[in-house]
Amino acid sequence: MTLLFVDSSAALRGTRTYWLRENLPGFTIVDVPNSAKATAWMAKADALDILVTEAIFPSQETGFALRDAARARFPQTRVLFTTRYDLTGFESQISDGLVLKDTPYTQDKLLDRVRALLSRPLETDASQPVMVSGTVLGNYQVLERLYVEKEAETYRALQVAVQRPVALILLRPEHLKKPEIVEKFKERERVKASLTHPRIAPLYEAGEANGWLFYTRELPRGRSLAEVSQTGEKLSERRLAEVLFGVAEAMQHATERGYHHRTLVPRDVYIDAEHQASIVNIFRPGVAEKRDARADVRAFLDLLRPIASEGKARGLLQSLAEANHDWNSLLTALDDVRDDMRERSIVRKIEAETLPLDASGRKPWWVWVVVAVVLIVVAALGALMNGANFTGGSGASVLPVEMLRVPAGEFTYQNNETVRLKEFWISKHEITIGQYAEFLAALKHAKEGAYDHPLQPKTKKGHVPVKWAGTYSAAAAEASSTGDSLTLNTPVTQVDWWDAYAFAKWSGKRLPTEQEWEKAARGEKGLHYPWGKKARPSAANLGDDYAVSPRNRGGNIDGYNLWAPITRVTEDVSPYGVCDMAGNVSEWTAGETQDGEWPFHPDFIDIKVPVVRGGHFGVKSNDQLLTDRRFPESANEVTLGRGFRVASSTAPSPPATPSKP
Repeated sequence: MTLLFVDSSAALRGTRTYWLRENLPGFTIVDVPNSAKATAWMAKADALDILVTEAIFPSQETGFALRDAARARFPQTRVLFTTRYDLTGFESQISDGLVLKDTPYTQDKLLDRVRALLSRPLETDASQPVMVSGTVLGNYQVLERLYVEKEAETYRALQVAVQRPVALILLRPEHLKKPEIVEKFKERERVKASLTHPRIAPLYEAGEANGWLFYTRELPRGRSLAEVSQTGEKLSERRLAEVLFGVAEAMQHATERGYHHRTLVPRDVYIDAEHQASIVNIFRPGVAEKRDARADVRAFLDLLRPIASEGKARGLLQSLAEANHDWNSLLTALDDVRDDMRERSIVRKIEAETLPLDASGRKPWWVWVVVAVVLIVVAALGALMNGANFTGGSGASVLPVEMLRVPAGEFTYQNNETVRLKEFWISKHEITIGQYAEFLAALKHAKEGAYDHPLQPKTKKGHVPVKWAGTYSAAAAEASSTGDSLTLNTPVTQVDWWDAYAFAKWSGKRLPTEQEWEKAARGEKGLHYPWGKKARPSAANLGDDYAVSPRNRGGNIDGYNLWAPITRVTEDVSPYGVCDMAGNVSEWTAGETQDGEWPFHPDFIDIKVPVVRGGHFGVKSNDQLLTDRRFPESANEVTLGRGFRVASSTAPSPPATPSKP
């Protein structure tokens, strides 16, 4: 016999495993530290007779999901749960297994419970299938038995007339002479037939043949959750969200209409090649005792933990579990999650853009016309100026970096966390093209690498942004190649973190920490928006009016499709007077705190990256603009929608007073 022992305590697992091996002769004892390794082992195992597992792991995964995965592959598995937690509320989950409280438990008690488990009758019927492969029942030919329940067996079968695979559910013959069970089976058929939804496997036919009662239903497309789990495959956040949404949509539809159901198990959920989910029809006649929908949702989320990838996918499950949803609110939350993901896809597209391409991959004709006009204008202006240092169209000058004081004190950070900061100063505006040009000019006379970060990659030479010559020329001419004018007072973009760091060091300042950035944006009380707690569509330069193609000119709400100059009048102003924290361009920050340490990337847990804060012209307005933490692939990443501002721990020096003649 084979016993799988799952225990997260490295210190105790070894001695407990040794004790089991010494006192259970003839047993193969396999020990693993967590649910993921247990699932991986089961996917390759030939047999499993006993599963001893923690009911609740420190990671908040559950042994209940592991139990379901084990029985999906090995239906006769007996289960013993160990626990150091109060399992009140989980009674239905532990009804078919023994429980051993870990206080910690002694080795003798563990052995006694395993032996007690062996003496209990199997929950799952181990008899031979009622129908062998090839059996014909009416218009159906049996292929194989899939699983056994208390009163019925489910088979994979073929509807011969149309050659359609189906699931055939047979009432076990020993129950045919029990009127109450027969009537319950038929009532279940009627309930299933009355429920129609594209994500719920429909009932095809209820029949009687050879004196046996059965019904058939759709075999959903794809693989069951149990099958996916056995392969060791992991779902990304986006794919996981699609699966969650599909099941929530089906469950909300049925429960809202008063349908009762049993607990979802891994064999009930199917995922197709497009990661769209559907479920088998688990609905049945109502009973007096109502189900706890919130507990059902928590149990369902637990089912998905073994196939959720580390990072954002696990974080999504955790946040949904903490919200304690019922099916209706879960569906609403997932609708928002999917909208946010679609928005993030649009943002990535915006941030990856340079010049747009047509369907064939070529730049459209209008791009070349506009670029030609820009070059002609710039060339003409250059000739007129005869090489003079151009300061901006229409005589516009480059505004200096203006610093604003943020006083010391406590403020609300992220999700109602109270943080105290010392006073600091932060730039009123994002750093502009003109200001950055002054930095690049100064570099020509500085020692090479004078302002570089110590960890800057050696392959990075200099701090000139991508296509800088064209950008600066267009800004100096106040020209446009993308539908919106550039000026020297437009925020500089397409700078990586190393560029932002070098500018800040050159200017005698630094990049703001995340905490400083958020306090400067939200004030002491943790506002949702710089101007207050309520949305105001036209207040910030955001993406509610963004148009991808200049032929469909955007900016009809806030006045700008892309970047906006810092010289404009804006309502995107924080309690400290800091501008464009909600929109315009998003911004690089230093570490979360003054120690400068970057956090780990949620999708690549061995990589640390700086965090980007704030919305930009392509991000739609939402109440997370000032708290959302965006993780780039690396500090080398550059985009059209990202710039930076600077900060300082000391007050800026007053401007020099001109001497009198």
